[in-house]
Amino acid sequence: MGIDVKPTQLKHKEIPEIRESILSQQDGVCAICKQIPKRPCLDHSHVKRTKGTGLVRGVLCSTCNVFVAKSENNCVRYGISQDDLPTILRACADYLEQDHYPYIHPSEAPKPPILTKRSYADLRKWYHNHYRGSAKLPDYPKSGKLTKPLDRAFKWAGIKPKFYKKG
Repeated sequence: MGIDVKPTQLKHKEIPEIRESILSQQDGVCAICKQIPKRPCLDHSHVKRTKGTGLVRGVLCSTCNVFVAKSENNCVRYGISQDDLPTILRACADYLEQDHYPYIHPSEAPKPPILTKRSYADLRKWYHNHYRGSAKLPDYPKSGKLTKPLDRAFKWAGIKPKFYKKG
């Protein structure tokens, strides 16, 4: 839109026609993700929440429309001004695509396998048949993880512990 063109105030009934026209100019895809939108949304700069102009920016899929709205509506809460938001989002995209450091965060450490109760029952049966109560078998751990004392007991009995399959 040129600088000298006066914006036209749309009516709700005009939205479908304008949306289809703009979507056609966008080659039938969302202006952000470039996918064919299942539920196209006529996106605009909101006056009330973001002190925008109310002008239509383009057509987005509903997912991208929600993402943009959440970014605009919540940026101030996180100390980012509306004016800085585009710069921050561009920098965010660059950050997400940069090479990673060769460290794995502790929250992403592999989960230890969980010992099957059947495997523990086999060990208990072996202990009962060989020791008849003279040796104390470690309890099945509440966490289900193979503890060191339990691992020693399995090795002593010559039984290979079995674990539940992941996922």
